[in-house]
Amino acid sequence: MAATEPIVRGAIIQELWVAARYGLELSDAELEAAGVDPREYHPLAFVGTLQPVTRTQLALAMGLRRTTLRDAVGRLIVRGHVEERANPRDGRSTLLVLTPAGQDIFDRGLPAFRRALAALDDALDGALQEHEDAVRRVRVALQELSVRPATASAPTGWL
Repeated sequence: MAATEPIVRGAIIQELWVAARYGLELSDAELEAAGVDPREYHPLAFVGTLQPVTRTQLALAMGLRRTTLRDAVGRLIVRGHVEERANPRDGRSTLLVLTPAGQDIFDRGLPAFRRALAALDDALDGALQEHEDAVRRVRVALQELSVRPATASAPTGWL
């Protein structure tokens, strides 16, 4: 979107979706250049960053439904990149951690992901943290709203 284009109130959802697509393209290119498969790295990076992590915590962090997460984690376990361990604090749940093979992928991908973030920070004239904080606030608000029932109509003046 060019800076001269009019801003349409209520387009934030579309803006976030498009921004996420471009962000994935940027990070995928860096990961591929480093010899890391982005399809492996992205879900694995959440586990690597949060480990040890319960499935509930991981689902919340990734914004995924439990069934979708179950399938994604199952693939990581089958590939030998993630393992489940008993949760010493709670006999009912397990903790997900990276295996040595998963840690290797995470460690190789991290510098590539950081290069993508540095490029974005440069494009934002060093203001990445400020924008990241604003996006996090939007994400948290949307996350809270996603568990509430939908309202009947949108506010006046919105798309």
